[in-house]
Amino acid sequence: MKIICTQENLHSGLGIAVKIISANNTLPILNNILLKTENGQLKISSTNLEVAINTKIRCKIEEQGQITVGGKTLNELINTLPNENLELYTDKNNLVIKTESQEFKIKTLPVEEFPLIPETQSNNTTSFEQEKLKQAINQVVFSASQNQTQPEISGIYLSLKGGEARFAATDRYRLAEAIIPAEGLAEVIIPQKTTLEVARILSLRPEKVEVGFSENQIFFTIGQTDVISRLVDGQYPDYKNIIPDNFNSTMVVEKNKLQNALKANALFSQNSSSVRMAFAGGKLTISSESEGLGSGIVDIQAKVEGEEGSLLLNFKYVLDFLAQLQGGSVVIKVVNDTSPAVFVPEGRSDYLYLVMPIKI
Repeated sequence: MKIICTQENLHSGLGIAVKIISANNTLPILNNILLKTENGQLKISSTNLEVAINTKIRCKIEEQGQITVGGKTLNELINTLPNENLELYTDKNNLVIKTESQEFKIKTLPVEEFPLIPETQSNNTTSFEQEKLKQAINQVVFSASQNQTQPEISGIYLSLKGGEARFAATDRYRLAEAIIPAEGLAEVIIPQKTTLEVARILSLRPEKVEVGFSENQIFFTIGQTDVISRLVDGQYPDYKNIIPDNFNSTMVVEKNKLQNALKANALFSQNSSSVRMAFAGGKLTISSESEGLGSGIVDIQAKVEGEEGSLLLNFKYVLDFLAQLQGGSVVIKVVNDTSPAVFVPEGRSDYLYLVMPIKI
C-alpha cells in the first residue's frame, strides 16, 4: 500500500475511528486499526467487538493494499505533524509515514487477524436529521443504568412507530424520554456506548443520518462514516406505567433560576446529594442542610397551581436534565412526596424527565 494524503484529512479520519479502542484489550489486534484502499479513498476501520467504525477520507492512491497498525499510536503521531501532505507506505512489517523532513515507522500486525466487520446492509431503514438525533441522544443517554447486571436498562430504548422515534433511558431512579420525527417500524435497545459514539461523530460531521436494523445489529451511516453495533438482547421494561397520569401540584419556573438554586444548595449536599423542593403560593423554595458544612435556602418566583407541598430530590439528577435545555421555563409536576416528579420544558411535548423522590 502506498498513498499520499493531507495531515488534516488523516487526522480527521483517525479521530473518528480510534475513540472506541479500549485501553484494556486482551487481544493485541483490537488495539489496531485497519487501513485499506477502496474506491479511490482510504478506509479506516476499528472495532472493540461490540461497536465497529468505518470511515473514509480522500487521498491519492499510488499502490493498492491494506494493513493494520496501532490506532492510538498513529493518531497521536499524526497529531504532532505539520498540516502538509503525508506519504504513507508499507515496508515489510512497518507502516512508514513521511513528510518533507520527517520519517517514522510503526509496527504492523497481519490483516488476517483483524476481526471481520459486518456490511451495513438492511431492508429495514430510516433516516434522521442530524441535529435532532444528536439532541435526542444527549437528552436521554445520561439516564441509562451503569449496572451491567441489568443489560436491558443499561441501553437506550428506541421505538419507531407512527412517524415518531421515541428514545428512552432509565436506571430505575429516573427516566428520560425524547421524541423526534422519523418513519419506519422498529423496537430495539442500543448499547449506551454506541449512542455516545454516534452523538460524538454527529458533532464532528453534521450530515443526514441513515439507520438500518437487522435481527441483532444496528447500522448508522453518517456521510462517509459507518457505525455498526450489536443490539442489547432482551425486553425493555414498560416504562410508561410509572409515568403518573394525574398530578396534585404543578409549578412553572425559569430554568436558569432553578439551575442556579440547585447548584448553590449542592454545596451543602455533597454527602447526600439531596435537596428539598417546597412549593407554595408564588414561590418554589430550594433548601439543603449539612451538619458539617451549613445550610442554604433559595426562594424562586414560580407559578404554582394545586396543593402546597415538598419533596426531597437528588440535585444531580435534576441538573442533568436542566443541562439539556437552552433556556426558557420548566414545568414541574408532582403527585406527592413519595411519587415520581415529572419535569418537562414549558410548551413542549417532545421531552419528558421523571425523577423518583428520596424517601426518608
